Amino acid sequence: MNIEVFTAQGWRTKRHTLTAAQTYLWGILFALPFVLLAGGLYRILLLSRAVLLNHTGLILLAVIAVSVPLHEALHGLGWKLAGRLPKGAVTFFIRGGIPMCACRTVLPTKAYLTGTLLPFLILGGGSFLFLFLYPGTLSVLTALVNLMLPGADLAISWRVLRSEAALIADNPDGAGFIGLVRNQE
Repeated sequence: MNIEVFTAQGWRTKRHTLTAAQTYLWGILFALPFVLLAGGLYRILLLSRAVLLNHTGLILLAVIAVSVPLHEALHGLGWKLAGRLPKGAVTFFIRGGIPMCACRTVLPTKAYLTGTLLPFLILGGGSFLFLFLYPGTLSVLTALVNLMLPGADLAISWRVLRSEAALIADNPDGAGFIGLVRNQE
């Protein structure tokens, strides 16, 4: 559905977007507590039984190559299921060599948050579990990548919750969203 339709029905829009620098800064700041928790727990509790491997750089590249597309697919799955969206409402594309996902329709806040936070919950939570079950080079790199990737998603979700918007339109051109608030009459 088009945002203009909502504005014609008495909704106000407010753009909540982040510049590239803000995306990186806020993403790091929001992810940092989780990364430090995983790293600290690994160092204090798990290092003694860790399986340490060589070729850390190759392992890191492999983790990133798998995690980034999965991260984006989980955004799309979350928005599609939570918003009960028809085919074509969620699009996947590549920008600058990086897989991306965007929701092309307006969603209720809860449905938008579900899709935005699903990668953090599934990949981040799953990585914590993997780290505890099989501590080592692979699991610690997986946890660090999957906890850093959704940092900007956490920042955006925090902004959604503070925006008081009842409906959310994803911003396909950058990090952020357009919040829709019903006008008071």
